[in-house]
Amino acid sequence: MAASLSESGATLDAVTEEAVGWLVTLHSGAVSDSEREGFAQWLQADARHRTAWEQLQGPLQQMLSPLRPAMGGLMGQALQQAESRTRRRRSMLRGALGLGGMALGSALVADRHAPLAQWSADLRTGTGQRRDFALPDGSSILLDARSAADLDFGAGRRTITLRQGGLLARAAPQASVQEAAFTVQTAHGQIRALGTRFVVRHEADHTLVSMLEHSVEITTAQGQRQVLEQGRSARFGAGGIEADATDPGTASAWQHGMLQAHDLSLGAIVQALRAYRAGFIRVAPRAAALQVYGTFSLDDTDRALAVLAETLPIAVTVYQRGWLVTIE
Repeated sequence: MAASLSESGATLDAVTEEAVGWLVTLHSGAVSDSEREGFAQWLQADARHRTAWEQLQGPLQQMLSPLRPAMGGLMGQALQQAESRTRRRRSMLRGALGLGGMALGSALVADRHAPLAQWSADLRTGTGQRRDFALPDGSSILLDARSAADLDFGAGRRTITLRQGGLLARAAPQASVQEAAFTVQTAHGQIRALGTRFVVRHEADHTLVSMLEHSVEITTAQGQRQVLEQGRSARFGAGGIEADATDPGTASAWQHGMLQAHDLSLGAIVQALRAYRAGFIRVAPRAAALQVYGTFSLDDTDRALAVLAETLPIAVTVYQRGWLVTIE
C-alpha cells in the first residue's frame, strides 16, 4: 500500500527538531534582532540545547572545507579554529548525532545560490535554476540546475569544461577547416561535436552523453574513441565507453522542467529532485532501489514527491516546512 505525503516531527527528538528550526532561521538571510535574541535565550535555557546545536555545526564546517584554500587572512584562521573545535566536539558527540540533523546541516549549504565548491566557475546555476548562455562562437549551452562549467574560447580553442551537473549544447558548425571543433570536456574525457545538439551529464564515476542531432566523437581520458550517432546515448569513464539505453529525449526533458522515468530507480529520481529543491531529501536504501515509471515535475518538487508517495509503497515525511524530507 502506498503511503501519502505527511508532515511530522516523530523521527527527530524534540530538542534536535528545535535546533534544526533555529538553524533554518539563522541561515534564512532575513533573521531579525528579536530572533537572534530568542536563539540566545534558547541556547542558554538547557544544556541539551547547546549540545544539539553543536551537533549541527560539524556538517556545516565539513561542507565549507573546500573553500578554505581560497580564503586568506582572518576568515581562513577563524574557519580553521572552528574546525579544530568541531573535531573535538565530534569525537564526543558522533554517536549522538542523528541523520536528520546531519542532513539539515548539509542542506543549508546546498541551498546557496550555487554550490560552494563551484563559486569560481565561469558559468554556474543554483538550486532550481536553468540558464541559457550565449558563447563567443555563436554556439550556446543550457545549464541544468546546480551545474557549473568553464570556458576556453580563443585562437584554436572552443572548449567547455563541465565541472558539475548537466548541459545541453547547441554547437555552431566550424566556419572553416582551420577553426577548432566545439568540445565539451569532463573529468572522464571529451566530446567533440560533429553536429549541433547533444546533452552531457557529469556523474561521479562516468559521463553520460545523449545525441539529439547529428553526432559527436567521444574520447576517454585513456584514449578510447567512439562516434555517437543521433538518437543514441553512451556513458564513458575509467572502464571505457558503453552504450546506454537512455533515450535522448528523456535525457533532455529537464530543459522543459520535467523528469521522465522509464524503469529508473527511486534513488536516481531523488538525485534529480535534489538539484531543484532547497532542502535535503534522505531516502532509505530499500526505498532507493524501487523502480519508477512516470513523468514528474522538476519545477514543483512538492508535487513530484506527492505523486511518488501516492504510487509507491513508501512513506514520505516532511520536516521544518520542507527543509528535510525522508523517504522510507
